[in-house]
Amino acid sequence: MASDRAPRLRRLARTLTERFGLAPDGRGTGGIEAEWSASARTWTFVWTDGPAVAQVRDACREADPGTAGEGVRYVRAFSEDAVALGAVRLAVRPGAGAGRRPLVRPDDVELLWREESFPQPCTDRERALVYALVYEVHDAHRINRAGAEEICGFVNRYGLAVLLRRSGAELSPLDVLTAHYAASHAHPAWRYRLTPMDAEVLFRAVREDPRAPVELITAALALLPGLPAGYDEGGDELRARLAASSPP
Repeated sequence: MASDRAPRLRRLARTLTERFGLAPDGRGTGGIEAEWSASARTWTFVWTDGPAVAQVRDACREADPGTAGEGVRYVRAFSEDAVALGAVRLAVRPGAGAGRRPLVRPDDVELLWREESFPQPCTDRERALVYALVYEVHDAHRINRAGAEEICGFVNRYGLAVLLRRSGAELSPLDVLTAHYAASHAHPAWRYRLTPMDAEVLFRAVREDPRAPVELITAALALLPGLPAGYDEGGDELRARLAASSPP
């Protein structure tokens, strides 16, 4: 009956919220809400992050086929963190044009997450980059809110290297060396996409740099096990420089 549709939909929304673990005290993504649009004259299930639209639609049809089939719409929004994570992943994805600035758009992020549930960082680096990106956008706009356009625009304009530097994430030897030498070696892929330079190029850069500090020499030596045997002599030279720079 039409008169009881509103309570049925809201009851179904609560059922779906529990099924997907979306309670505010659960995964922190909030619940699924049944909202009525007077202008469109339709009901919509709305939620943030969480499961993909297809999952919610299928679960809805399973739980209450009659209600789900009555012209209900499904709208999944994305949190700042989910948008930032999507922007980071799109910027570093293989084949994205390493030598060019990224062009990440909100629609690209939405497409990335279309079939993926509960988008979450997979590594400490991703987690640190997401936090730094959202923080920088908040700070740049002097407001505690970051829209998808602003998040994507920051990545497109400034790249990821500035975020990595400010995030406090742990850097590998390749990261340490590339961060130092990328500009002088015309390697914009690091600035925009965190694509490191070739290990052999970096090793030679340190060897040819008479002012290389201990941190860079140590990072270069850490690359040595993965380099061809012909670099052994260079390793001996860097070890000697490291020893000479150490306090007696």
